[in-house]
Amino acid sequence: MVSERDVFKFPFDSLTEDNVNSLQPTINEFYNSIPNNQEITLAQQQQAIANFSPYVNPKSMHPKFGSYSPMDWTTETMLHLLHTTNDGRYILADYKQNDGFLSDDSQNLLTQLLINHLFQDNSKGTDFFFRKIADLIVEIFPKEQKSIYFIPAKSEGHQQTHAKGKLIERWKNVARRLRSIGAIKFERYNKKEIVTSSSPIIISDEVRTAKKWLETDGLNADFQLVKQNWALTYEIRRKENLDSQDRFLSNIFLTWPILQGPKGYELIVEDFKIAFPETHSLYSEWNDFLNAWETFSKRLINIRRSSVKDKHAQALLSKLDTACLDGDSRTSNIIKILLLPFLVPTKTQIKNSNSKANSKFWKPSLSESVSAFAIHVTNMVKFQEDLTQRQDRYSQYGSSIQPFMTFVGEDIQSIHTCYVRVNQKFWHFECPLKTLEVCFKSYFVFHCIYPKECYDSWLIIQKHLFKLNTEYDKQTSITTTVSAKMQSFEVPI
Repeated sequence: MVSERDVFKFPFDSLTEDNVNSLQPTINEFYNSIPNNQEITLAQQQQAIANFSPYVNPKSMHPKFGSYSPMDWTTETMLHLLHTTNDGRYILADYKQNDGFLSDDSQNLLTQLLINHLFQDNSKGTDFFFRKIADLIVEIFPKEQKSIYFIPAKSEGHQQTHAKGKLIERWKNVARRLRSIGAIKFERYNKKEIVTSSSPIIISDEVRTAKKWLETDGLNADFQLVKQNWALTYEIRRKENLDSQDRFLSNIFLTWPILQGPKGYELIVEDFKIAFPETHSLYSEWNDFLNAWETFSKRLINIRRSSVKDKHAQALLSKLDTACLDGDSRTSNIIKILLLPFLVPTKTQIKNSNSKANSKFWKPSLSESVSAFAIHVTNMVKFQEDLTQRQDRYSQYGSSIQPFMTFVGEDIQSIHTCYVRVNQKFWHFECPLKTLEVCFKSYFVFHCIYPKECYDSWLIIQKHLFKLNTEYDKQTSITTTVSAKMQSFEVPI
């Protein structure tokens, strides 16, 4: 048991002096008589809580703290929580140690602290509250990005989305747990129907003929002739893909079977040239892409390395260090690709489309998210066994396996073959980075959604390697965090 003789130390120097003095006048009234870092007894701490804490008197009308309802929260409200809780003191110390930035752990602790306070105040979670809280966070921690904690819902346009961010995610998790035991009432909201419209597709006879030819004669024709007819049908593909409600890549490959041939990936590259000439010209020479990849991967690893907790990923990082010291660029690039979903992990729940399933949602594990992006197998027999198990598991969720990368070799150092797997077909490559390029362009050219299991990993590649942004991008707390740090190193093009 803690006695009154036990003491506590407050890190008042965790924030700058100017910041604390301007944001914390009320708390300082209690502490002004106590020199910086002097020991404070339990009795003194309890007195501070009794006077100012919203947990003790949540509806008080203190002139500085307001009524403790979220819309009345002030910076003093938040600073008080930071200075009078263990989690808060950890956050402040981390803030100082990281030169004004918060680590992933501190961002999560801060979110937990504030959402718990929100529920303690018996306040319902609304977008107005989350927006206000996010504003207060960046006021106290200026180097934090507001969009990490709150991204407002988008209710207009083709892509309508729910509000997102760490505050939203934490609030939903706590609310779900409290509802499950009847601690709070369940409220159901009617979803607004999303209405989409598209302009009619006008197809000329010439284009119809070319498309039909690609489906039949094109499968065995001279590839130069294939490319000519492919270019001729570009507009119909673009319209079909933009207007489609089902943008899964596997379905599109069924519509255009020519893509499943051994040179199908070259057609992907051709469409990318037409659709995104600026990005194509950015890497018109392969060495330009290699240099960009080296810069991108090095920055990402430097930024995210300390956040990697998975033992397999940590082992990959050690192997990467060895490969870099040995000058083995091929092995280094393979390891970097395999590390991407660990460096930018995707946390999501996927609605189960199988009506016979026991669970309404599927929450992919880290291993499942990684496998949806890229895998290393020792041989193709082992790969087929693993793939069959994955297909069985996905069928239980009413889902299908989207294209992903596969690296084959006895160990990481002896990988001899790289594949992009699409619809039971394999595109074969010698170069691991060509594998990454084609897999990415496959999704992007056909306006398809990335696999939800590894969405965040692909989005970071899109934005910071290929320098592409679209209205369909769905930012999450981790992509916002990573993007902010990556952009601090990037030079505008």
